[in-house]
Amino acid sequence: MNRNLRALRRWLACGLAVFGVGLAWAQMPVPLLDANVPTAAPSAAAQQLESLLQCKAGTVLKTDEVESRLRAIGLVKGADGFFLPPQKSPRPSLFGDEVVAALVTAAEVENKATVYLKRQTGKQMAKRLGVSRIDEQADTDEPSYFKQTSKKTTLLVGAASEVFVGNDSIKYQSSVACQQIK
Repeated sequence: MNRNLRALRRWLACGLAVFGVGLAWAQMPVPLLDANVPTAAPSAAAQQLESLLQCKAGTVLKTDEVESRLRAIGLVKGADGFFLPPQKSPRPSLFGDEVVAALVTAAEVENKATVYLKRQTGKQMAKRLGVSRIDEQADTDEPSYFKQTSKKTTLLVGAASEVFVGNDSIKYQSSVACQQIK
């Protein structure tokens, strides 16, 4: 009988150990589904917005049009006029990177549309967009770039920094802006 009790205890100990490992395995996080899966093709609104932001010669920057395209890709206008992704939905993407914020400004002398991107550095974005002139006036640790695309339009690619929205700050790796002088 003593032998049977020992065998029963061993089986219980093994069973509990296996059961515990099974529970631990069941609680392990599920890998991100999109980690190695290519992203879907950008929407028509995203493609149009990318085209506008590339600030090619002849680009006419209409703030209402840019704002409607920012909304179409899933951004929502928030504090201080910044467009932000909703917290509980997929993050919009432009230029193959996640958009963390966007801003459209209209002044007497210029219109400007800017998107702030999460992962790609300013140098990577500048290379991708064919911008090579360093902006000596930019107040960034890493180089920022610009390209005069016509007499009235300039493509700006910024390096990592942060923007202040309300009481929060949003860090980004690069920014892409189209600036049009009126």
